[in-house]
Amino acid sequence: MENLSLIDKIYMFIKNNYKASQPFFLKDLYAQFPEINEGTIRESIRRLLNEEKILKAKNGVYELPNPNRVLKSHVVNTANVVEQTYIKDNKNNIIGYRSGINFANMLGLTSQTASVEVVYSNVVSNRKREIKLNKSRLIINAPRVEVTNENYKLLQVLDLLTEFEKYSEYDLKQVELKLLSYISNIKLSYGELERIVEAYPLTAQVKFYKIGGANVITQR
Repeated sequence: MENLSLIDKIYMFIKNNYKASQPFFLKDLYAQFPEINEGTIRESIRRLLNEEKILKAKNGVYELPNPNRVLKSHVVNTANVVEQTYIKDNKNNIIGYRSGINFANMLGLTSQTASVEVVYSNVVSNRKREIKLNKSRLIINAPRVEVTNENYKLLQVLDLLTEFEKYSEYDLKQVELKLLSYISNIKLSYGELERIVEAYPLTAQVKFYKIGGANVITQR
């Protein structure tokens, strides 16, 4: 790579390390090329965008176009961007989760869906805000408890119980088995479980213990 121009060197790194439609981040390029001025890297990215060698999902997030697309206008895979920006880190650890009415729909609690997806993630500040990815809208917020591989399902259910009447078309008794099944493989100590549950409003705590949520956690 010694004889490559700077822009070719950056492009070669991207092609060698990312698949088509897999998001990559400007901050990753900064880390890979610490000897290159960040402004110079941004200019290289602009040139690659202009040449349609890469696509922009949002500021700081890009991807290689899928060569199999027949449409001339490329569409960035929004789900991939959300997944790799807010849901998982670069080591595939869970750092966030989807919530809101679409999660309730996934569990079969409602037939409704929402065009605005709700995500909680460790990488966002405490301020709730809405962002746009292509034509999709996303509400992101900081979680009440730091999200981990072990606890994210519990946080999803506790979020749901916090606004249960808003999201569910059924009463709690009718759906408790679905909720318990979803969290049945969680492994947390009882002390950690209590710490997480106590971060939520009292009404959500009562619902959680009422359905027997603590009893299905598989590790005491």
